[in-house]
Amino acid sequence: MVAGKAFDVDPDVLRTQGNAFVHIGSDFSKASKKLQDDLEGLGNPWENCDFGDIFETIYTPIRDGMFESMDSLGERLEGIGDKLQNMAGSYTESDEQGIHTISAVGRPAI
Repeated sequence: MVAGKAFDVDPDVLRTQGNAFVHIGSDFSKASKKLQDDLEGLGNPWENCDFGDIFETIYTPIRDGMFESMDSLGERLEGIGDKLQNMAGSYTESDEQGIHTISAVGRPAI
């Protein structure tokens, strides 16, 4: 939330969402791997068709590029999750240092 020119950060929310991103990335990577394995298992069923060579010429580079992009996306989602979790740790540490510093300041006698 933005309040004036400041904002509030909830490290627990960052940590939770970071964990969610790690799981999303991992699940996406597993689904991508399954798709790749399933398609590989099918082989080239168009091989004996009249249009087989033309289809292969178009399909293969697109398929390979898609798989590369999907693998990269899974890794990047996990990376976002890791960074959110690290950010949560940094905010928590900063808050604790601030509390320690403020607690160490002497209070005036009244």
